[in-house]
Amino acid sequence: MLRLRRWVYLKSQLVFIFAKHFNPIPEWEVKGAISLHLWQDAEQSSWFRRRVTEMRTPPHHLDKTPDPALDAFMQELEHARSTMEFLVGIYRVLKPAIRAAYQQHLKDAHPIADHPTRRLIKFALEEEKEQIRWGEAAIEAMERHHATPEQKEALAAWETHLRTYLAAMGNINGEDGRIDATDLPTSRREQRKPTGIVPARDARFAHVWRSRGVVPDSSQPVHERLWWMMNVRLNEMHVSELIATVIADWRDQPWEFYHDLARHLWDETRHCMLGEVAFASQGIDITQIPTHIGFAEYPNRELAPAERYAFLWGIEQGLMTKTGKQAEVALAKAGGDERATVFQDFDWADEVLHASIGRRWLEPHFKTREAMLAVYDRIRPAYDQMKVEDLKLAGRDWWPDFYAKHLQQRDPNLGNT
Repeated sequence: MLRLRRWVYLKSQLVFIFAKHFNPIPEWEVKGAISLHLWQDAEQSSWFRRRVTEMRTPPHHLDKTPDPALDAFMQELEHARSTMEFLVGIYRVLKPAIRAAYQQHLKDAHPIADHPTRRLIKFALEEEKEQIRWGEAAIEAMERHHATPEQKEALAAWETHLRTYLAAMGNINGEDGRIDATDLPTSRREQRKPTGIVPARDARFAHVWRSRGVVPDSSQPVHERLWWMMNVRLNEMHVSELIATVIADWRDQPWEFYHDLARHLWDETRHCMLGEVAFASQGIDITQIPTHIGFAEYPNRELAPAERYAFLWGIEQGLMTKTGKQAEVALAKAGGDERATVFQDFDWADEVLHASIGRRWLEPHFKTREAMLAVYDRIRPAYDQMKVEDLKLAGRDWWPDFYAKHLQQRDPNLGNT
């Protein structure tokens, strides 16, 4: 029972650590991977929470630390100072230890008496192995291309630092011999680490703006508007970057709230990946396409967490009309594009779910649907004005030249290219 309670706490805290670091991480591929891992960890926490409640004498207060030493380790991990430290801490120290803890429980637990727990562990273990494989590959790639000998030495010291804190908590299950707390290296927890609110992009992205640019109007050919729609999908990373701050900053909510928002975040990154797949099918390097961060940056800077999410919900609720997601699917069909039609159909289904998630959690906070809409109506003009100011800057009308150069002469069917 204590093992499961520790796993619940670790997995829950990992969700918050991923969310807190999400915006400052500039590497696109890392954002994509941790979007999935954040949701998977939220899922695993929920699985084990439910299993704990099935036991005869379940412990209460699952969101309180079961061990101060465990909390100390997680707070050190939270204070990673770079993407490389973040990856090493999670994928080279913590997750391999979690994998070993799961494997130990499979050895210890009776295959019939504790079958329900063993079944959950087998699912969780497969995800953990996949995450670790990705993490090791990412660390090796970044070390090979970006790390100096001095940086590699510093990363090794950081890994040792975390392993010492891991030993002080008796490892994941808390059952190994513990080193004395007085032997721990100096903590990095001088102060609470703030949530990163401004989305970062690495040096490959030459154009980081606060608007998408000038939207093609309805008089443009279906083919062009279809590709613009793929550009909109590509830029949905900024939605994930908004949701991450809501997870990190809107505290003291029921665990189910964070679990739902973890799914919402992963869905938005999936939508972004759909756009990436579409452009990759044409041999286009997405880092050369202007990237839009204003949708996350403005709410993250200006609004409280609940208002950020209400603003997002207002937009998603508006997409439930015939001129919203239904029209996007119709555009893909009109373009004769099977792949884009599949992409937009799943995107539409996801957005229906997201609007429902928003209502589930925002209505109790704002009391009425009208109050939720009032928040959106108040915020939208200021957000639009921010975009108007951005569109006055040079280079914002980039799309016509980009389309003519890269897409106009291509096969109109994205799926068969």
